[in-house]
Amino acid sequence: MTLTAAELSKWEQQHVALAAVAQSATLVRDLAYEGDVPQRQLAACINPLLQLTASSIDDVYPELPDLTRGFQTLQEIFSNDRVRQHGDVIRYTLGMLLLRNKLMSDGEMQEILRRRLQYLDPLPTGEAFLDGDRVLEGDDNPQYSHQERILQQLANLYQDTISTLSYRIQVQGKIDNLKNERIANSIRALLLAGIRSAVLWYQLGGRRWRLVVYRKRIKETASNIRRRLIAPV
Repeated sequence: MTLTAAELSKWEQQHVALAAVAQSATLVRDLAYEGDVPQRQLAACINPLLQLTASSIDDVYPELPDLTRGFQTLQEIFSNDRVRQHGDVIRYTLGMLLLRNKLMSDGEMQEILRRRLQYLDPLPTGEAFLDGDRVLEGDDNPQYSHQERILQQLANLYQDTISTLSYRIQVQGKIDNLKNERIANSIRALLLAGIRSAVLWYQLGGRRWRLVVYRKRIKETASNIRRRLIAPV
């Protein structure tokens, strides 16, 4: 039986949202250096951005196993012996938490985001459109071009809103990847999605100071949820 967010405590649900932020940051790094990421991990971060009228956390994160990468990242960045491996991920994660603060103080920008997000469809995850965990490219799969349009629209929305704020996240990676329009669109879409999950993290009680005070507890929480996702009982 698959674990759902509704079965978790309020503290654990808070770290589902934080795991989504961390996974968004991890995928940004992977895209910047490797140029590609698994489709289900991408969709698990971006599709919550399009849930504007969710009635529960399960509506926002319906497939917790697809956030396993985020829980693993939390384990590692809150582990003293692994933190150095995730410098970029930590920087992107903290940057998205900071941008959440700036966004929430700008009501006009929030309204622009809501108005433009309501017309977008979620990214596909159905087996018919995937080759393993990648969207099949080409004319034979209309979902591929549809996804590219969605990512481009999200990237444009990020540039029209978040990019105008006083703080901007500087992404490091291979120049060829960062100049690739498809990859750049995916990166901007993930940053926007990570900020949305940061909003929910804060609504569930998350605070930046707790990331320092409760390091061990956060690591143990992420480890416990990930273990239950990998081997559900």
